[in-house]
Amino acid sequence: MIIRTLASIALLSAACLPAMAQYDDSANVNTAFAQGKALEKPQTTNEYWTCAVFWHVWSEFAADEFGETMMARLDPALGEAAAQAAYAYWEKEAALKMGLGMGELDAETELFLEQRTDTAWGIAEGVVWGEDYSFVSILGQCAVPAGQ
Repeated sequence: MIIRTLASIALLSAACLPAMAQYDDSANVNTAFAQGKALEKPQTTNEYWTCAVFWHVWSEFAADEFGETMMARLDPALGEAAAQAAYAYWEKEAALKMGLGMGELDAETELFLEQRTDTAWGIAEGVVWGEDYSFVSILGQCAVPAGQ
């Protein structure tokens, strides 16, 4: 009985995987990104760090989770290379605003970054499942200023 139940679950899972792989919510992601771009831009050091963390998390998971087809439909600023560049930009800006080199972060900042990273990964899950696009809206807020 247990083996038959497990076999049924495996068959159902295998049948659902192609449907999930074909799911494309690039329009929702692009809309959330555009809405975020219309919001107030980061101004404080902590906001700069938050931007760096969110771009870093996006660069780590988006291409793997969404695949090439969906990534090609997203705003170019959400591409993997652009995300890595945005991460580097905000990280540099935050360190400069603090008057520090990257190897000179204090314990309080390191703790803040650790907490923000945990938060970012948690919110990113909503994008993957197509339930919550607030993560992408934050990326829009944190879009690298033109000319940078």
